[in-house]
Amino acid sequence: MSTFLREHEMSKRVIENLRTQFGDRVDVYERSDRRYYVTVSNEDWIPVTRHMYEEESGRLTTASGSDKPTGVELLYHFAIDRDGSVVNIRTLLSKPFPKIESLTPYYPAADFIEREIFDFLGVEFVGHPDPRKILSSHDRPADFHPMRRDEQ
Repeated sequence: MSTFLREHEMSKRVIENLRTQFGDRVDVYERSDRRYYVTVSNEDWIPVTRHMYEEESGRLTTASGSDKPTGVELLYHFAIDRDGSVVNIRTLLSKPFPKIESLTPYYPAADFIEREIFDFLGVEFVGHPDPRKILSSHDRPADFHPMRRDEQ
Protein backbone atom coordinates (compact mmCIF):
# COMPACT_ATOMS: atom_id res chain seq x y z
CA MET A 1 0.00 0.00 0.00
CA SER A 2 1.39 3.42 -0.92
CA THR A 3 2.15 6.06 1.70
CA PHE A 4 -0.65 8.27 0.33
CA LEU A 5 -3.22 5.49 0.65
CA ARG A 6 -2.12 4.67 4.21
CA GLU A 7 -2.32 8.37 5.18
CA HIS A 8 -5.72 8.75 3.52
CA GLU A 9 -7.00 5.70 5.42
CA MET A 10 -5.78 7.22 8.70
CA SER A 11 -7.70 10.45 7.98
CA LYS A 12 -10.81 8.43 7.24
CA ARG A 13 -10.34 6.55 10.51
CA VAL A 14 -10.38 9.82 12.49
CA ILE A 15 -13.68 10.79 10.87
CA GLU A 16 -15.16 7.34 11.39
CA ASN A 17 -14.10 7.46 15.06
CA LEU A 18 -15.93 10.78 15.43
CA ARG A 19 -19.04 9.34 13.81
CA THR A 20 -18.89 6.24 16.00
CA GLN A 21 -18.39 8.26 19.18
CA PHE A 22 -20.91 11.05 18.48
CA GLY A 23 -23.30 9.63 15.88
CA ASP A 24 -25.48 12.13 14.07
CA ARG A 25 -24.40 14.86 16.48
CA VAL A 26 -21.46 15.52 14.14
CA ASP A 27 -22.03 16.73 10.60
CA VAL A 28 -18.96 16.01 8.46
CA TYR A 29 -18.02 17.75 5.23
CA GLU A 30 -14.99 16.36 3.39
CA ARG A 31 -13.38 19.20 1.51
CA SER A 32 -10.45 17.10 0.31
CA ASP A 33 -8.56 13.91 1.23
CA ARG A 34 -6.80 15.80 3.99
CA ARG A 35 -9.23 18.48 5.16
CA TYR A 36 -12.52 17.92 6.94
CA TYR A 37 -15.07 20.24 8.51
CA VAL A 38 -17.08 18.89 11.41
CA THR A 39 -20.04 20.91 12.65
CA VAL A 40 -21.22 20.33 16.22
CA SER A 41 -23.72 21.88 18.61
CA ASN A 42 -22.56 24.12 21.44
CA GLU A 43 -23.31 21.28 23.85
CA ASP A 44 -20.97 18.89 22.04
CA TRP A 45 -18.20 21.46 21.65
CA ILE A 46 -16.06 20.35 24.59
CA PRO A 47 -16.57 16.57 24.19
CA VAL A 48 -15.72 16.67 20.47
CA THR A 49 -12.68 18.92 20.81
CA ARG A 50 -11.38 16.87 23.73
CA HIS A 51 -11.88 13.71 21.66
CA MET A 52 -9.78 15.27 18.90
CA TYR A 53 -6.91 15.86 21.32
CA GLU A 54 -7.15 12.88 23.67
CA GLU A 55 -8.19 10.14 21.26
CA GLU A 56 -6.94 11.32 17.87
CA SER A 57 -3.76 13.17 18.96
CA GLY A 58 -5.02 16.28 17.20
CA ARG A 59 -2.86 19.33 17.71
CA LEU A 60 -4.76 22.62 18.07
CA THR A 61 -3.01 24.80 15.51
CA THR A 62 -5.24 27.86 15.57
CA ALA A 63 -8.82 29.03 15.78
CA SER A 64 -10.87 31.61 14.02
CA GLY A 65 -14.17 33.34 14.44
CA SER A 66 -16.43 35.15 12.03
CA ASP A 67 -19.63 37.08 12.31
CA LYS A 68 -22.29 35.44 10.15
CA PRO A 69 -25.86 36.59 9.63
CA THR A 70 -27.00 33.56 11.67
CA GLY A 71 -24.53 33.96 14.58
CA VAL A 72 -20.85 33.97 15.41
CA GLU A 73 -19.03 30.97 13.97
CA LEU A 74 -16.07 29.42 15.77
CA LEU A 75 -13.68 27.20 13.87
CA TYR A 76 -10.88 25.33 15.68
CA HIS A 77 -8.28 23.66 13.49
CA PHE A 78 -6.75 20.36 14.65
CA ALA A 79 -3.74 19.00 12.76
CA ILE A 80 -3.41 15.24 12.67
CA ASP A 81 0.34 15.17 12.22
CA ARG A 82 0.68 11.43 11.68
CA ASP A 83 -1.21 11.66 8.38
CA GLY A 84 -0.92 15.30 7.39
CA SER A 85 -4.61 16.06 7.64
CA VAL A 86 -6.59 18.86 9.29
CA VAL A 87 -9.93 18.44 11.01
CA ASN A 88 -11.80 21.70 11.59
CA ILE A 89 -14.37 21.68 14.38
CA ARG A 90 -17.08 24.28 13.86
CA THR A 91 -19.95 25.59 15.97
CA LEU A 92 -22.31 28.55 15.71
CA LEU A 93 -23.07 30.83 18.68
CA SER A 94 -26.21 32.89 19.10
CA LYS A 95 -26.07 36.68 18.93
CA PRO A 96 -26.24 39.22 20.44
CA PHE A 97 -24.29 37.67 23.35
CA PRO A 98 -22.32 34.69 22.01
CA LYS A 99 -21.00 32.48 24.80
CA ILE A 100 -19.34 29.07 25.06
CA GLU A 101 -17.06 27.11 27.37
CA SER A 102 -13.39 27.96 26.95
CA LEU A 103 -10.95 25.38 25.64
CA THR A 104 -8.02 27.11 27.37
CA PRO A 105 -8.23 24.98 30.54
CA TYR A 106 -7.73 21.92 28.30
CA TYR A 107 -5.43 23.44 25.66
CA PRO A 108 -3.18 26.30 26.75
CA ALA A 109 -2.65 27.01 23.04
CA ALA A 110 -6.23 28.35 22.93
CA ASP A 111 -5.46 31.17 25.39
CA PHE A 112 -4.44 34.04 23.13
CA ILE A 113 -6.73 33.16 20.22
CA GLU A 114 -9.79 33.04 22.51
CA ARG A 115 -8.81 36.43 23.91
CA GLU A 116 -8.52 37.74 20.35
CA ILE A 117 -11.94 36.31 19.41
CA PHE A 118 -13.40 37.89 22.56
CA ASP A 119 -11.75 41.20 21.76
CA PHE A 120 -12.90 41.42 18.14
CA LEU A 121 -16.16 39.44 18.11
CA GLY A 122 -17.40 39.65 21.71
CA VAL A 123 -17.52 35.90 22.36
CA GLU A 124 -17.57 35.17 26.08
CA PHE A 125 -15.41 32.12 26.82
CA VAL A 126 -16.72 30.74 30.09
CA GLY A 127 -13.90 29.49 32.29
CA HIS A 128 -11.15 31.35 30.44
CA PRO A 129 -8.46 32.19 33.03
CA ASP A 130 -7.70 35.67 31.66
CA PRO A 131 -10.61 37.11 29.64
CA ARG A 132 -9.07 40.50 28.88
CA LYS A 133 -8.78 42.27 25.54
CA ILE A 134 -5.54 41.40 23.87
CA LEU A 135 -5.10 43.57 20.78
CA SER A 136 -7.51 46.49 20.70
CA SER A 137 -7.07 49.69 22.63
CA HIS A 138 -8.10 49.50 26.25
CA ASP A 139 -9.80 52.89 25.99
CA ARG A 140 -12.46 51.45 23.67
CA PRO A 141 -15.80 50.73 25.33
CA ALA A 142 -15.85 47.23 26.86
CA ASP A 143 -18.85 46.22 24.75
CA PHE A 144 -17.36 47.40 21.42
CA HIS A 145 -16.11 44.54 19.24
CA PRO A 146 -14.86 45.86 15.88
CA MET A 147 -15.41 42.68 13.83
CA ARG A 148 -19.10 42.41 14.69
CA ARG A 149 -21.43 43.38 11.88
CA ASP A 150 -23.95 44.77 14.31
CA GLU A 151 -21.29 47.22 15.55
CA GLN A 152 -21.20 49.06 12.23
